[in-house]
Amino acid sequence: MARFICLALVAGILTLAPAGALMAQETTTKVIPAAKKTQDLLKTKISVDFEDTILKEAIQELKDQVKGLVILIDTKGGVSQNGKLTFKAKDAPVSEVLEGMFTKNGLGYVIINNAKDAYPGAVLIKQGKDRGKLVNSR
Repeated sequence: MARFICLALVAGILTLAPAGALMAQETTTKVIPAAKKTQDLLKTKISVDFEDTILKEAIQELKDQVKGLVILIDTKGGVSQNGKLTFKAKDAPVSEVLEGMFTKNGLGYVIINNAKDAYPGAVLIKQGKDRGKLVNSR
């Protein structure tokens, strides 16, 4: 009886191993070129000094400093373009600037990793705590 249980356990482990390996392959995300470009742009160092600045204006300042960076605001998801923020940074990567801007007000940002989206590779500011996560849909 003990031998039967031992064999059953070994067989169960062997059948689980390939399934786990398949799951790991399925969760691997291929990064589209536009999203890779955005990830690189988020490493660009910038300086900002926002004091009671409207979100829409702060985002425009980031886009002015980092040419080619596309940033969208998820207004349908409840993000107000007119919300105010205060944040200061000197020679910091854009990713750290975004983190600092959004930590206090419950916002986050994701990178659109879908070549069929109207804005592939864009940064989407949305409600939540995501920071630079790749997403396939908005």
